[in-house]
Amino acid sequence: MPLCLFDVKGNDLMKMDPQQLKHQLDESLASVRGLIRKNMPQPEVDHGTWGMDIGTDAVKICRLDTAKKPFTLLAYAVERVDQKNVRDALSRALSNAGAPQDACCVLSVSGQGSVTRYVELPAMSKSELESSMKFEIEKYVPFPMAEVVTDYVVAGEMKDKAKMSVLIAAAKNELIQKKFGIAQEMGLRTRAMDLDALALANFYSEIISQGKGEPCCAVINMGKTSCNMDIFVDGQPFLSRDIFVGGDDFTKKIAEVLELDFAEAEKLKCGPSGREEEVSAAWDPVLSNLTSEIRVSLDYFESRGDKAVGLVLITGGASRLYGVREYLEHALAVDVKHLAYGERLRLGEGIDRQAFAADSGLLAVALGLALRENHDHH
Repeated sequence: MPLCLFDVKGNDLMKMDPQQLKHQLDESLASVRGLIRKNMPQPEVDHGTWGMDIGTDAVKICRLDTAKKPFTLLAYAVERVDQKNVRDALSRALSNAGAPQDACCVLSVSGQGSVTRYVELPAMSKSELESSMKFEIEKYVPFPMAEVVTDYVVAGEMKDKAKMSVLIAAAKNELIQKKFGIAQEMGLRTRAMDLDALALANFYSEIISQGKGEPCCAVINMGKTSCNMDIFVDGQPFLSRDIFVGGDDFTKKIAEVLELDFAEAEKLKCGPSGREEEVSAAWDPVLSNLTSEIRVSLDYFESRGDKAVGLVLITGGASRLYGVREYLEHALAVDVKHLAYGERLRLGEGIDRQAFAADSGLLAVALGLALRENHDHH
């Protein structure tokens, strides 16, 4: 159930000036209508699209062959962002992964300028839904409509209740333009724009559950500045959100409590070697705050039906921190595991399995973006 906010539809972005781009973004509701695709295999799929997760801590890119399952990871790269120089990290990643200079890519955005909402509406026809969504979107998006790109997709039908679940997504134009601008400067051709939380959902549905997942499962991608969280029932997403607590918050708290500068605290966070208890005690308030936010989402999900989440899977850079898995498992009273999926992908020629295993926890969003080609084709 991929949903993307902005699809290029073959336009030559390199020739597009900011005014043209703004015009296209302003026309968002009309321009994205063709994006919504069901989970159907498409013939003659173009396997040249790169998923590019351009984060504040690292740039993660990958390319998949989705012609048959298990999918094949053809190439990938993870490059750290030094001193906020995202373009340099992206350039190194493209070079290391062997991507062409004018690679076709799918990008994503997240953060406080983006929002996803699952809403329940009475069952209605496609045309009735289109008319009513103009008003529904305004109710659930906390930004002026002129400042955002929006889209929606029917996530599921509850025939017993004569209702439907609709996913609404929105992102501020400035967020999209920033990511789009980086790709444009690098000579990349941007095919579509997604939200991190929705790319994560696509990754889980297509690679992890494949329709046979844990009946109720939450997946949390723990990044540098925020966490993306999705809750699934039988492999289909029912809740997606960003939680604004991330790895940097742990580092800041360690620096403050142990009176270290940020760089020293970052080093200690990644390798506490002998100071584990001290470090854990320092970041306890941050992890407690994150746990509360996760619990709010689990309770909200459980209050909407008779199901409870039985498993939480964690991934992303901050999920590697000492003691995080055990803390969450104890505090949430739910089974918590690191998301391992290496066995569910074939690795292309030249990809070292050990190196991939070390990097795999950072690639969930990039893989979700690369999976777009499993649903769309030019």
